[in-house]
Amino acid sequence: MPQSIPVSSMIEFPAAAVTLRGRSPLEAAWHRLLANRVARGGLVIIVVFTLMAVLSPVLLPYNPKVDADLLARLKPPSWIHPFGTDALGRDILMRILHGARVSLGLGVGSVALAAVVGSFLGLLAGYAGGRTDLCLMFCMDILLAFPATLLAIAIVAMIGPGLRNSLIAISVVSIPFYARITRGEVLALKEREFVTAARGLGGSARRILLWHIFPNTLPPLTVQTTLAVAFAILEAAALGFLGLGAQPPTPEWGAMLADSYKFFTSGAWWAFFFPGAAIMLSVLGFNLVGDALRDALDPRLRT
Repeated sequence: MPQSIPVSSMIEFPAAAVTLRGRSPLEAAWHRLLANRVARGGLVIIVVFTLMAVLSPVLLPYNPKVDADLLARLKPPSWIHPFGTDALGRDILMRILHGARVSLGLGVGSVALAAVVGSFLGLLAGYAGGRTDLCLMFCMDILLAFPATLLAIAIVAMIGPGLRNSLIAISVVSIPFYARITRGEVLALKEREFVTAARGLGGSARRILLWHIFPNTLPPLTVQTTLAVAFAILEAAALGFLGLGAQPPTPEWGAMLADSYKFFTSGAWWAFFFPGAAIMLSVLGFNLVGDALRDALDPRLRT
């Protein structure tokens, strides 16, 4: 006669498994993301900078062409100027707030363009294979052979400085990453049973790519996009610092650093500290969320 199993020795399932039961994979990933303290901190930073970029032009109108007061140049932080003033007497806080729209706009815009183009090329290369795959990936390898910052500088030097050209340059250097990630996912997915079944039922290549393969490539692409925004902000700041990005008097964090680093030895630390802190915090926020997204979307953590 078999012995009965004591209640105390029965297997206990993790509380997370019970909590996540009945939720879609997207909802479960979102709850895992919010449960991560690091992710919450990164989300707070991103939301703050996003609000700065969206609300500053509405709540605090600013015209950089007429904002100069040489009598108030390089004033330290005070109640009137919480972040101090720069070499032309311009309020640094006001310029950082309005610079968020420029820097974040460059970052998000360039990543969006790179994600669309790179994902399309990756889908095409991975599914078509053969010579198409060979030619496209050879082009991507050529782009990856150059340091990203150096390549962006070369592109802007050829087509001219400015915000639009900076966006194009940053997008070009980011495309290979999306193409490689998407191609790898397509190669892993196109021989799976559900794709074979869709192909056997007469599904066209376009339908299979858009409705069966592409949705399954979104998790790694989402993580890459979040991390790429941080990279794009750094690249935009680097181009601005070299005078190839936003042109004066447009407020842009990299250009603000270029105008103020020379005062490092004169004691005017606020002129370069606050623009640098804005770059650092925004990049940190996207990196934190990207790392947490990678954990939240990991299939091994799904229950």
